[in-house]
Amino acid sequence: MPHPRAGAVGEQGRLTVADGPAVARLAAHLREATPAMLDDLRLLVEHESPTGDAGRLDALAETTAARWAELGSTVRRHHREGVGTHLEVHWPADPRDGSDARPALLLGHIDTVHAVGTLARNPFRVEAGRAYGPGSQDMKAGIVLALHAVRALGELGVRPARPLVVLLTADEEAGSRDSRPLIEDVAAGCAHALVLEAAGPGASLKTARKGIANYTLTVTGQAAHAGQDFPRGVNANVALARLAVAAHELSDPQSGTTVNVGVVAGGTRPNVVAERARAELDVRFWDDAEARRVERALRGLRVAAGAHLAVDGAVNRPAFRRTPAVGPLVRAARRVAAALGDDLDETSVGGGSDGNLTAALGLPTLDGLGAVGAGLHTADEYVEVASLPDRAALLAGLLASL
Repeated sequence: MPHPRAGAVGEQGRLTVADGPAVARLAAHLREATPAMLDDLRLLVEHESPTGDAGRLDALAETTAARWAELGSTVRRHHREGVGTHLEVHWPADPRDGSDARPALLLGHIDTVHAVGTLARNPFRVEAGRAYGPGSQDMKAGIVLALHAVRALGELGVRPARPLVVLLTADEEAGSRDSRPLIEDVAAGCAHALVLEAAGPGASLKTARKGIANYTLTVTGQAAHAGQDFPRGVNANVALARLAVAAHELSDPQSGTTVNVGVVAGGTRPNVVAERARAELDVRFWDDAEARRVERALRGLRVAAGAHLAVDGAVNRPAFRRTPAVGPLVRAARRVAAALGDDLDETSVGGGSDGNLTAALGLPTLDGLGAVGAGLHTADEYVEVASLPDRAALLAGLLASL
């Protein structure tokens, strides 16, 4: 694809959020591209890419890199042994007035929560206006939207307002442990971040997210024969059960803090007093002070006499707060949406994303710019096909005007 031409839309080919007819033209162009968008979505969904499957993630990264290279982008690969490949895509553009050459950052991920074999049970298909398949909404459709938004800008000769960096990581669903330094390093030089995660309810933007912390409680007791030496044993399962209740009670509905005891395992056989037991906790919070409160309480738990408790873990994603800095991004998105004949609301959600990381750096971050649909992380996951061109037009409008 050639570099975007100047002069096709507005002065020097640049679009502003006030250019209603130009936005409508983008949308019409993208509606004609809906079959191609579905073809690309099928390509990505039918390439299974569960978090941690480095081979499949490497292969999907190559497929995705090739699609971006077709658009004239420069692609840098960050291969991580045992993790997969993170893609860093650069699409050049001249800053509008020469005073701010900082790029816009588009954030996405190529990994999904769905294990290999899910596709055989839940194949990609289009039924009643919905495109189903594992990872369709979270977030392979978001990648498709970004590709076609950039393609449409080039084909219509609309120059983006600033250069573009796209980061597509391979470990978001596991908390971005490997990719976080890369995200933070790239974000530090950007003007703002636009996150390709699924849209909120009613196609809304996401301007706040709960923070996330993960902890593991491991209790070591004393094994003994349940029949002959029962009094000598110290049952780790029983000790952990009491701790699990105490952890659960650290939840505070009023502040929105939740402590979920999600996985519990312990013991070896019914006739052996359990020597070891483990609980995995998921903590969600709106306020980082709440995260500190919960961590202090967890590390202050006391276990029964004769047993030992180890507490491991930390905050994985800080809270993503709705700040005044995101206001201009929201207003711009609403003006683009209005040109498409849509109202656009904003919402806050309990799930985390890489937007938590960029927002914590103070970078204005607008999330939920991906596909409209439902059923994330389930066999019912789908994307509303009719929404694809307008969501791509929304993204293209933002890239061209911010």
